Amino acid sequence: MTDTIGGNGAVPRIYGASRLGVLALTAPGAAHPRVEYVGGDLFVGIDQGPEHTAVTEGQAEGWPRPFREVLLGIVADAAPVPAPVDGLTVIDDEKASAAAVLDPSRLAGLALSGPPVVFALARDRVAVAGADDEAAVARVLDLAEQLFEGGGPLVSAHPIVLASDGWQPFPWQGRFGALELRFARVLRLFSVRAYEAQTVALQRPDLHVADPKIRVLESGVTTTFATWPQGTATLLPVVDNVIIADPAGALSVATLDQFLDAAGDAVVRTGLSPARYFVPGERPRDAGA
Repeated sequence: MTDTIGGNGAVPRIYGASRLGVLALTAPGAAHPRVEYVGGDLFVGIDQGPEHTAVTEGQAEGWPRPFREVLLGIVADAAPVPAPVDGLTVIDDEKASAAAVLDPSRLAGLALSGPPVVFALARDRVAVAGADDEAAVARVLDLAEQLFEGGGPLVSAHPIVLASDGWQPFPWQGRFGALELRFARVLRLFSVRAYEAQTVALQRPDLHVADPKIRVLESGVTTTFATWPQGTATLLPVVDNVIIADPAGALSVATLDQFLDAAGDAVVRTGLSPARYFVPGERPRDAGA
């Protein structure tokens, strides 16, 4: 079985947790892609065949060799990681990217300032910078915004750093003071895109599935908001602010924490990824809203 996969156009695929969360709804159980955890919110799976369909949990269950072993065999002949330019490496080949995160020794020798930090922004745009290189990280954030504006599929805005015990979430808060607002903006942009993909999978006539929207304040701070039609059963994303629209058309605004405090136990955090809160209420008046 594993030899067939290796010779059947098998390629690695990089996943973020949000994409896997959507697939948990549309392809659950044995139909869910089989993946290997890397670190942070990153995973690697295998696509195979002419249609590049994911190897599923059900397919991999009976393999005589461990999934990771098969995966490492597939990426063994991946191209080397490109040399950094001004402290930044951008890998546009998914196989090389998957090989680098599965086998970090491939990053050894790169001229980076500090331990390698990986930003898997998209399947064909994985950036590697040094943990101490603020200028290179700023260029990664530029690239992240460009990818968001381009409208293509995104993977993750949550970077991982190579530590002695493997990949760990990169603690960017407080590390680069000048980039704090930019990091927060990129995280919100990628969150909005992830929720949009999730909304498609969640659609049902008895619930309002609220999408987050972006708002840039006069101060330049990027925030997110979502609208709750008061009294309507809603799946509410994690946002900065909730706009409450009462049946008469009046609007009020609360932070998410204020909204949750006021609702008390009536609102329940679901197990969805990205996370949402279930707000009980009546069936939406317009199921397409």
